[in-house]
Amino acid sequence: MNRRQVLAGLSVLGAPAILRAQGSFPTKPIEIIVPATAGGGADLGARRIAEMLGPVLGQTIVVQNKAGAAGSLAAGMVARAEKTGHVIGMATDSSVLINPLVLPDITYQLEDFELLSPLYTGGMALAVHKDFPAKSVEEFVAEARKRGDVNCATFGTVSSTRLSAEMFMADANVKMNMIPYKGEADAVRDVIANIAPAFFGTTATLLPQHRSGTMRVLAVSSMERNRALPEVPTFRELGLTNTVYRWFHGLMVPKGTPKPVVDKLASSLIPLVGSEKFRNGIAADLTPAPMEPAAFTEMVYASREKVRQIIKERNLKP
Repeated sequence: MNRRQVLAGLSVLGAPAILRAQGSFPTKPIEIIVPATAGGGADLGARRIAEMLGPVLGQTIVVQNKAGAAGSLAAGMVARAEKTGHVIGMATDSSVLINPLVLPDITYQLEDFELLSPLYTGGMALAVHKDFPAKSVEEFVAEARKRGDVNCATFGTVSSTRLSAEMFMADANVKMNMIPYKGEADAVRDVIANIAPAFFGTTATLLPQHRSGTMRVLAVSSMERNRALPEVPTFRELGLTNTVYRWFHGLMVPKGTPKPVVDKLASSLIPLVGSEKFRNGIAADLTPAPMEPAAFTEMVYASREKVRQIIKERNLKP
């Protein structure tokens, strides 16, 4: 062994363990921490990608459910986790984007994470009771203006559903009396009972009601029409170009995770998210969204500024 080889070997041995491990990452099972209970949409999406990503990385991937504090409990755990790539978090718009703007005791910020890629995105929707006279957004706006306002059920006081509703009201210059519920199921129940004639919520919640005829979806907040509701227009195509909101579930690691590890995770993940196998394994109303880390980061940071502005202008508080 010559002098150069000896010095190179000593250099590697003297480097921090985190750097020596990069070449063989992953060196142990990986955890995905999900901010939801088992069996929900976020959990199912995480388990779907875990079973696909594990064989690619050559390690077992275990999903850990850490529900609580609107996703903040799980996100805080990820922010404080070891920076080796062996702890991955599910990034949601609620946990990494909205909560740090409104929760006073939050222990992390968006800047504490490296974003890898969204798994899928979804839209919000405006729906009405089956007997409500409006059959389009234009008719809904006219009816609301005629009445002075319309009671509209939604989930939470500062949530993606509420933010979408606020965008719509500002964009259409219409007033709705927002009624926050602790869960979408309770809100839908009261709309079906015609206690509140309108509802702003997720397409996943509204899809069965729309198909059964108990409620009627008028428009969705995504950029393109929802693949499960192809007959329903977007607000954007109706001229309400500021009523665009895409919630997301994606993956992230703690800030400071070495770039080679981040690159390996992202390059392994993105083709899987774009595959037919993944698309066929998630709910019909979701849109797979493979995206490079830089593009995902740009999207989330831009969304944060839009959300920050809405919260300030509409004086929204949790």
